[in-house]
Amino acid sequence: MGVVGSALDTALGREVALKLLPDAVAQDPARLERLESEARAIAALNHPGIVTLYSIEEAAGRRFLTMELVAGQGLSELIPADGMPLRDILRLALPIAEAVSAAHRRGIVHRDLKPRNVMVTAEGQVKVLDFGLAQSPPGLADGDVSDRTTRTRGSGLTGTLAYMSPEQLQGLPADPRSDVFSLGVLFYEMATGRRPFEA
Repeated sequence: MGVVGSALDTALGREVALKLLPDAVAQDPARLERLESEARAIAALNHPGIVTLYSIEEAAGRRFLTMELVAGQGLSELIPADGMPLRDILRLALPIAEAVSAAHRRGIVHRDLKPRNVMVTAEGQVKVLDFGLAQSPPGLADGDVSDRTTRTRGSGLTGTLAYMSPEQLQGLPADPRSDVFSLGVLFYEMATGRRPFEA
């Protein structure tokens, strides 16, 4: 989806994460729209378990996002080959589910939940990242809108195959239940060290 690096925000004197599209796809309207969709999705959320968006910027004709720089390890790096102890699973799984639930309450379906899209800080705080494939309803309103559905774009699949729900694999509408399926796959991997589906 994009290239992420760290940079110094000289105006505020803080390190930030920059996310921009690779050169090969920087002029692709669909990719640019996904980047802006991610910005809208993250901007609609205010939760300690979800990465904070600072701004969407443009320089030298390139659009990019500036976000909170999350220092830590990806969940994928923390899962041992034989799975995590139950206390560690619960310590991480509950805040992950809470963050995803907060997105659902705002009508946002992540559609790409996987260990690589979850960071754990040195203090043990969980941050859900990469809302690049997220779908949000137009004109977000307050309140519970978790019954809304979203359709995949175009004819292509969106998500990571090993974690995608059956409806995503079929190109059907995605809703919060799609993320719940992906969370189940993610939690299974945390518990066992392997994915539930090998093919």
